[in-house]
Amino acid sequence: MTAPVLLVFDYPGRRPEARVSDLRLEDAGYDVRQLMCPPLPRAASATAYAEDALATAGAPADAVHAVLAYCMAAPLAQEAASITGCPRLLLFDGEPSTLKAVETEYRGLLTSVGAPSVLPPWWSGELIEECSDAFLTYSERHLTESIRRSLADQADPDHADDDCADEDEGFAPLVGSFLDWLAYLVAAHRTDHPAWGGTVVNVLSREQPEVPVWPGARTTRSVRVDTAREDLLTGTITRRLVLEALDTPRRDGHGISEEGAQ
Repeated sequence: MTAPVLLVFDYPGRRPEARVSDLRLEDAGYDVRQLMCPPLPRAASATAYAEDALATAGAPADAVHAVLAYCMAAPLAQEAASITGCPRLLLFDGEPSTLKAVETEYRGLLTSVGAPSVLPPWWSGELIEECSDAFLTYSERHLTESIRRSLADQADPDHADDDCADEDEGFAPLVGSFLDWLAYLVAAHRTDHPAWGGTVVNVLSREQPEVPVWPGARTTRSVRVDTAREDLLTGTITRRLVLEALDTPRRDGHGISEEGAQ
């Protein structure tokens, strides 16, 4: 008998919280496909990002049992559910990717390399929402220049004349990781939240804001677990709720009960 396929959108790295893989759903007999593995997509929209992730991972285009996603990967997972026709979307602290989130994360990237957290002059909401490569192109140039200036400020004056091209090549992997992160956030923002006739179950940690009606879903159910965000995906209650949702698709119209959740 073929194991039911689960597709998972969970950005690798960049956070202290537990991961969807910590739920150990393979141990329960599921075929778990992690869709966000390097090389990560840098597509210009949520639809294209989901399509690229599905293609790269060799995920099936049909017969998907459920799509799972953490945090702002939720819109990408919704696109994958729409593409595959999967009726179940399970989110963990699921939330949309907003313009404010993109701005906050961009400032954080600058701060992480010792640069001022000042947005560049070209920054605009319209550019971020535009389904093109322009935002990433401008970001690559600005981040590269910001890192170079930061390094120059910290450099030994005796090495002030070092070849900038060699320096750029040296921190290209860092810039690349920044662009992967921005591409993910921006693509997740560039979505129309397609209505695909499926249901959303959003498992929330103690302080995570609720999205009462997930846009595009047939029904939305939020279940709050009394645990900190970083422990949400390691808790036994969360794992039991997820297995219940996966195993009982229509028992109460939502596929999950609140027994044991707090």
